[in-house]
Amino acid sequence: MRRTVNPRVALWFGAFCTSFAATFIIASGEPAFVTAFYRLFFAVVFIFPVVAVRGWRQFKAIQKSHLRWCLLIGVFFGLHLVTYIASLDYTSVASAGAFASLQPVFVAVGASIFLQEKVGLKVKLGIALAVVGGLVVGGGDLLAVTKTAFFGDLLALLCALMISLYFVTGRALRQHLDLLPYLLVVYTSSMMVVAVLSFAFGIPLTIASPKSLACLLGLGLISTALGHGIFNWGLKYVKASTVSLVMLASPVAETVWVYFFLGQVPAMTAIIGGIIVIIGTVLATESDHTEA
Repeated sequence: MRRTVNPRVALWFGAFCTSFAATFIIASGEPAFVTAFYRLFFAVVFIFPVVAVRGWRQFKAIQKSHLRWCLLIGVFFGLHLVTYIASLDYTSVASAGAFASLQPVFVAVGASIFLQEKVGLKVKLGIALAVVGGLVVGGGDLLAVTKTAFFGDLLALLCALMISLYFVTGRALRQHLDLLPYLLVVYTSSMMVVAVLSFAFGIPLTIASPKSLACLLGLGLISTALGHGIFNWGLKYVKASTVSLVMLASPVAETVWVYFFLGQVPAMTAIIGGIIVIIGTVLATESDHTEA
C-alpha cells in the first residue's frame, strides 16, 4: 500500500477487517491458544511469499537492534491476542470491548512520554468520548459482575495494555523499517510466543473441524494480515493514538456482526455506546493532521 492512499481512509478499512475477528473466534469454537496461534500462522503464510518476492532485500537488511525490538513487539502482540481471545470465554464481546476501549488512553500517555507526541485538545476530547462510549457499550455486562466475568474483564484490560505497548513501540520502529519485513518478524515472534505458552499449559495446537479451519483461515487473512497489517502501515504516517482510536471502531462493529452471524442480540447500551465511540473517533482523527 503506497503513501498515496489517505492513511485515515486506510485505517477505517483496517478497522472494518478486524471487526470480523470476534465472529471468527466464537464461530471457530477453538481454545484461546489454538485460535491465536493459527491466526498468526495463516497471517505469516500469507505474508511470507510476498516478502520473498518483494521485500527480501529489506528483510535481510534489518539491523540487529531493530530486530530485537521487533521480537519484543511480537511478544506484546502475542499476549494481546491470547488475552483478548481468552476474555471471550469468560465475558461478553461487549464487555471485552469496553475494557479494550481504554487503550487510546494508554497509547496517548505512552506516546507522549516515549515518542514526544503531542495530543491536541480535540484529540483528547475524542479519546474521552471514545472511552466513555466503550464503557457504555459494556455497561450492561459490567453492572452484572460475576467471578467469571470479572476474570474475563481483567484479561480484556491486560489485552488493552498489551496492544498499547504494541502500538507505541511499533510507531517508533515503523519509521525505520518497511512494512512487509516488519510484519513478518513481528507476526512470527508472536506466533512463537503463543506456541511456547500453549506448550507450557499443555494445550495441543490441533484444529477440531473443517469449520474451525475455515474460521481461523479467515481470521488470519482478513483480520490479522490485512486488518492489523493496515494498522501497522498507518503507524508510519499518523500518531499511535490515532491508530489506536480507529481500532476502537472494531468492537463496535463486532457487536453487529455477532448479531447477524451468531444471533447474539446487542443490548441498547451497546448501540448507544457504539454511536458515542464513532463520534469520538471521527472527531479525534479529523483533528489530528500530524504525519510522519
